[in-house]
Amino acid sequence: MLILSLILYLLSFFVAILSYYGKIAQKAVLPPLMFAIVSYFIYILHISIKLGSFPFANPYGFSSILGNTMVLALTIFSIKNSQFLRFSAIFSFIGILSALLALPSEPSPYRNPLYSLHILSALFAYVSAFFGGLSSLLRLLLERRLKQKDLPAFSLSINLLRTSERLMVNLSFVLLTLTLIFGSFWTRVHFGKHWVNDPKLLFTFILWMYYAFVVHLNLVRGLKPKQLSILILLGSLFSLLNLLFVRHEV
Repeated sequence: MLILSLILYLLSFFVAILSYYGKIAQKAVLPPLMFAIVSYFIYILHISIKLGSFPFANPYGFSSILGNTMVLALTIFSIKNSQFLRFSAIFSFIGILSALLALPSEPSPYRNPLYSLHILSALFAYVSAFFGGLSSLLRLLLERRLKQKDLPAFSLSINLLRTSERLMVNLSFVLLTLTLIFGSFWTRVHFGKHWVNDPKLLFTFILWMYYAFVVHLNLVRGLKPKQLSILILLGSLFSLLNLLFVRHEV
């Protein structure tokens, strides 16, 4: 199923390129893209059932699932807002890279459900952080263009973007909280204590404190929209750094 997913992602990429030149309709990219995503997650579900836990334990597997989850979310949003189909080649390319990352991944040796819950909450925390940053970036760019009275060809409702970034920053905080809670209980079972000196856990805790600060500062003081967007963008950047450059040592 993984090979099938890769083939379908490649097909959707070429269909997207053809749609840019007006050879075919933009919506023609949706069937191969959706089937690629479905094939990938069938593959993940099969491994999860076989192992009885979250399928991967190394950064390659985690990043693979993260990338495909983001492609899934972007594709669903594109169905509701056809303007995003302009970026379908980028979605397909991200899908190709994410599916390829599953090849060097290793099966998870952990069977404890707390580990699966810990990883899943971390996965969705990253997704929320990245989409929060994307919403903030688009809102800042669109507002700047509108102030310059330069109407962009691609536009979304400012209110929709404001709602999205606020929702995502709150979700990021909640999911990071769950990540630390489930991680603490799993660490207690696996290592005999609730905390281990691990760079990944430490940076995740710092990231949680940052999101706690942003969420509560906004609740107490009511940050200006631009200030909140900048802080959410920074949180997305910190999340990216944690994902790419900080590794577990235990």
